[in-house]
Amino acid sequence: MASIPRTRMDVDARREQLLEAGVALFAVRSWDEVSIEEIASAGGVSRGLLYHYFSGKRDYYVACIEHVVDRLLALEPDAGMPPAQQLHVGLQRYFESIEQHPDMHRALRRVAPADVEVAEIVARDHEAFTALVLAGMPGGGSGSALARATARAWLASVQAAGLDWLESREVPAEQLIDVLSRALAASMMAAAALDPTIELPPFLTGLDPPPLGPPRG
Repeated sequence: MASIPRTRMDVDARREQLLEAGVALFAVRSWDEVSIEEIASAGGVSRGLLYHYFSGKRDYYVACIEHVVDRLLALEPDAGMPPAQQLHVGLQRYFESIEQHPDMHRALRRVAPADVEVAEIVARDHEAFTALVLAGMPGGGSGSALARATARAWLASVQAAGLDWLESREVPAEQLIDVLSRALAASMMAAAALDPTIELPPFLTGLDPPPLGPPRG
């Protein structure tokens, strides 16, 4: 990877540049495989200046993952939108982020489950989006454990679809967005059938998918 020319920047801009360089590095290699010298070169700074911003390589890696999570959380749609529009816009922004910033998603994919500290950062991201899904339901899913588990399972399918699309663009993103929207409706309706405390918003029932199987007639 070519190094970034060293230029004078303010503190925030320099830190942002270093984090972006780190995300690109950690998208293809684990943090312990990357040397401090490579990080400094990629960020266009001296090794000494890098230590001015981060206490060490591990601190730098954790900050890079937090940076990715913060950027993903910023994709959250305007809460003033109708729930159906929030769902569509949120999924649309997610796939746009994959197209525009693939390294962010590759870096997250490489987070080792055994790395408890960093895995907890990613888990906070997942919980924030789970809360967002439940916020679109009457009573926030009525506090139902099944509604929360269903939201988490659906988000896992969104991430799986996103990672597949990251590496293989065999179908248009809009088709995946439609499928995932319908999958949320189907999942929550199944959960509501088992737990009557779960109240479904009209926009979910409006996404009721057609019956499975060949057409009759």
